[in-house]
Amino acid sequence: MRRTLFIIFLSLLGCNQLDDQVPAGTQLLRNSDISSPNSQQPWVSVTSPGFQLGMSRDEFRSASASLFIESRDSTNIDPTTWRQTINSPLPREGQKLTLRAYLKGEEIKRFAPGSNVFISLRAFPVEDSNGNTAGRYITSQERIIVDSTFTWRPIELVLNKMPPEVDYLVVYLA
Repeated sequence: MRRTLFIIFLSLLGCNQLDDQVPAGTQLLRNSDISSPNSQQPWVSVTSPGFQLGMSRDEFRSASASLFIESRDSTNIDPTTWRQTINSPLPREGQKLTLRAYLKGEEIKRFAPGSNVFISLRAFPVEDSNGNTAGRYITSQERIIVDSTFTWRPIELVLNKMPPEVDYLVVYLA
C-alpha cells in the first residue's frame, strides 16, 4: 500500500516585491497547514478508483493534521489529487511565486514515467489572449523524484514571473 502525506506549508505563493498589490511573504493558500479544526476545506479531493484521500490527525509535521493520498493498489497510476483554487488576492503580472510543501512517504514506488508524487501550480485560463501557454504551469513531477519510505522532507517550486491575464490559480498535490 502506497501512502503519501502532505503538509501544505505552502508558504505558497510568497510574493517578492513590497510595492505590489500582494505584499512580500503573503500566504495565498487558505488552511495551508491543515490547522482548521476537523476540516480540510478549502482543499478539494479528486479521487480515482483504488485511492483513499483524507485528513490525518495521527501524522503531521506542524499544526495538528496533514492531508494524505493512499493507494490500495501499488500498480495504480491513475491521477488522484488534492487541489485548492486561489481567486483573490492574486499577485500581479511579473511577481515571483514560491510553492512549498512537506511530504512524508510510505512505500512509494515508481512503476511508469509520470507515476510520481508531485506538487504543481497552474494559472487559468491555460492560455493567454495570444494563445501562449509558457510560464502558466510548473510541476515537480519528473524533476523531483519521490520514492521509497521517508520522513518529512521539503519540496519547493518557484514561478519566477506571474504570467499575464490570470483569473485564478490552482495548486495540486498528487
